[in-house]
Amino acid sequence: MRLARVVSFALSTVAAAAVAAAPASGPVHHDLRVSLRPDAGRLEAADRLTLPAGAGSEVRFVLHAGLGPTSTTDGVEVVALAESPDPLEVGVDAYPGRFGGDPPLAAYALRMRGGGALPPEVDLRWSGVVRHPLREGREEYAGAFRETAGTIAPDGVYLAGSTGWVPWLGPGLVTFDLEVTVPPGWDAVSEGARSEHARADAGTRVRWSSAEPLEEVHLVAGPFTVYEDRAGSVATYAYLREPDETLARRYLEVTAQYLAMYGKLLGPYPFPKFALVENFWETGYGMPSFTLLGPRVIRFPFILHSSYPHEILHNWWGNGVYVDFATGNWCEGLTAYLADHLVKEGQGQGETYRRDTLKKYRDYVDEGREISLAEFRSRHSGATEAVGYGKSLMLWHMLRRELGDERFARGCQQFFRDQKFRRASWADVAASFGKAAGREVAP
Repeated sequence: MRLARVVSFALSTVAAAAVAAAPASGPVHHDLRVSLRPDAGRLEAADRLTLPAGAGSEVRFVLHAGLGPTSTTDGVEVVALAESPDPLEVGVDAYPGRFGGDPPLAAYALRMRGGGALPPEVDLRWSGVVRHPLREGREEYAGAFRETAGTIAPDGVYLAGSTGWVPWLGPGLVTFDLEVTVPPGWDAVSEGARSEHARADAGTRVRWSSAEPLEEVHLVAGPFTVYEDRAGSVATYAYLREPDETLARRYLEVTAQYLAMYGKLLGPYPFPKFALVENFWETGYGMPSFTLLGPRVIRFPFILHSSYPHEILHNWWGNGVYVDFATGNWCEGLTAYLADHLVKEGQGQGETYRRDTLKKYRDYVDEGREISLAEFRSRHSGATEAVGYGKSLMLWHMLRRELGDERFARGCQQFFRDQKFRRASWADVAASFGKAAGREVAP
């Protein structure tokens, strides 16, 4: 089909990808300085927090309950509140019981002593131990990895929005500058661009900055060997826990191919870098501008043209255009359709892939487990995967057949342009595809 031919051409033509500019205003900005002590499970952090415009006399935030925040700005105090925050409000793509009740979160307020408006910037400090256990995924979902709400351990560090390690002021987006210090022989990765990188006998200092507005801030660290390259204007990295030049180069080459392919198909890659990062337990996570994969996973040869392009594509769908979870998760089906399915289609196996998708739906989804696409939030069972990935994938295939390859591709490009770095709903999908097709597309 024409779309498959377009992709085939894109794979053979590695072009420079332009980095998209972020909106000029709106997100809360964090200027973070963090020191990690993996042996003790401890972090120490300082943050110059730029408050939202018109913040007034009080700003509330949520933080991990074990971190004890204080203000170092004259006249500004941190007041502990009695309310108990809901982890589902803080974590992205969360569902009840995901981390077995972790992490403990606490609510605080920033106030001026004696009243009055808060200054535009407030300096905060916090420190403490973050070490939550790895928990098995729900047993009904055979493909589930172990998960943690966050941990700082001798094997490695994983901190996410769900950890509550950065003050959370609400569901708006954030930008950040992050300077991290880790032990000798270690390195650290986050979203955005790496602007400083200094390795010394006393430890490693690295700075990451994101001008692109994000839903959360991740911090991953470990004893990495770092391999670097470029794909046009995009910096590419491979962070491996054991030196392996051959494996790293294989991933860096494939990264450049898929960045070029999807850049041509959908629009310029929206971040300044993409990194493959090896985790210290088996995971399959896709964050804005990097993916965190387990040590066994990255060494399976088939991953390079199955799960890996899926994670790269998430930088357009899910991490470049965010999901309005209240209206349903459209991005997993679209990502599976334009990654896993499209690669198979290019190999002449598209029909087989779709047939297997329908079989999986029949096997897992009975009358008691049927949900609409608008009800799907995240995958935590075989049934939710069959709906949110499989049923959604078939909807995207139906839309492509109805519009034709050229107008379908234009619809994807229009949707990305319209909603980049915004939260989008199924109604937004319909509006963009309707605009590209010159006709109404019902959500």
